[in-house]
Amino acid sequence: MDFCPKCGSILQKAKKGSSTLRCPKCKYEKPMEHKEPNKKISLQLSKVAEIAVIDQNKEAMLRQLPTIHMVCEKCGNTESETWNVEAADETIHSTITFFRCTKCKTTKRESG
Repeated sequence: MDFCPKCGSILQKAKKGSSTLRCPKCKYEKPMEHKEPNKKISLQLSKVAEIAVIDQNKEAMLRQLPTIHMVCEKCGNTESETWNVEAADETIHSTITFFRCTKCKTTKRESG
């Protein structure tokens, strides 16, 4: 896209099939520059990423969160993972404690 050096308008083709660009406002004209066509780029894909599949029986061994004794209101399981998050507001600083059932994954939170 070319712009008029006099008024800044977008230059347009003077006529169909013409090799001249013309400003619609101030009538400035200049010959059209012939640019090389866009070159094609080819991409080659490498190896597909491997996805790890974890057996549900071994999932408990991979847990990083501590577990506590807490009865789940949904399924009755007695073990939950727990973690804390600091909730910082301009006026109030508090801690939110999360509990996630190890069986049904229901998550509960308590503000403290």
